[in-house]
Amino acid sequence: MHIFARKNPVNHQRVLLWPGLLEGSELAMVEGMGNNKMNMCCFWYLGCNNLQKLYNFAFEILNMMSISDWIDSLPPTGQYTFTKEDIAREFPSHSAAAVHMALSRKMGKKRIFSPHRGFYVIVRDEYRGKKTVPQIFYIDQLMAYLGKKYYVSLLSAASMHGAAHQSPMTFYVMTEAPKLRDKETETFITRFSSRSVIPERYVEVRTAYTGWISVSSPELTAVDLISYQHTIGGLTRACTVLSELVDKVNFAGVGEDFIGVAPVASLQRLGYLLEQVLEERDAADALFDKMTAAKTAFQYIPLKQGRSTEGFETDRRWKVIVNQDIEIDEL
Repeated sequence: MHIFARKNPVNHQRVLLWPGLLEGSELAMVEGMGNNKMNMCCFWYLGCNNLQKLYNFAFEILNMMSISDWIDSLPPTGQYTFTKEDIAREFPSHSAAAVHMALSRKMGKKRIFSPHRGFYVIVRDEYRGKKTVPQIFYIDQLMAYLGKKYYVSLLSAASMHGAAHQSPMTFYVMTEAPKLRDKETETFITRFSSRSVIPERYVEVRTAYTGWISVSSPELTAVDLISYQHTIGGLTRACTVLSELVDKVNFAGVGEDFIGVAPVASLQRLGYLLEQVLEERDAADALFDKMTAAKTAFQYIPLKQGRSTEGFETDRRWKVIVNQDIEIDEL
């Protein structure tokens, strides 16, 4: 390695600038060529009062490839995610600037991406062309990193149960409150919803490609489709997906505590749709019996919230005012 101190840097190709990395200085690095590794770094400084800082930073840059090698060593062990805290433990002597540069180079080559600040996903070989990885590969690790209980929900859960054709870019996740901000890029969309308590009894834990993943049960998925209909495109869309999911639903097998996992109004709407729109009387009866056993108090509610109920018929069993026509779309 060669370090040059000159007052006037000359023009070179592939010059990268880091103003302000050193106090009172402007640092320029000319990247040497050869096998995609830096075999020579030339540094110039202007007004830097501490040459030792310049040397230290230069040697950190030379060690940068060890971070890249460490990242490359993770997939053979079955690990496809890591955090900045992991890097800090593995490379305690590296500065934040050197770590940032190493990660930036790796991201620039589309070998890793970051769905959340401080959390990184290694792009598997089969997804290199797509520049991202399906969320199912890393959602469990991300939620563990954030300290959030969660489950894959709504259309994504329905799809995992064999229903709900949906855009492959959109992934639905339910977390405990407060709600996380949705994440949307050119290559993926993650939609977050939240509830005060995750009903773990009705969450299935499945094996996934990189460990485990939590998914709402068919019954919880069904009632979530009604409760969070605005997230997936409305009640007609929810009912359409429900028509494909209903064969997996078994309300006779849930406990009376299931009645507490959603607003009673959502359960009433669900029951009405099962019985009157989908003509799934057995599933509707099982839900009604469970609500009766739990001594649920039914109130008259509109099928469509926010719409007038005047002049519309009422389903007496479910006490639902039918102020919206539901037509099942083709999936």
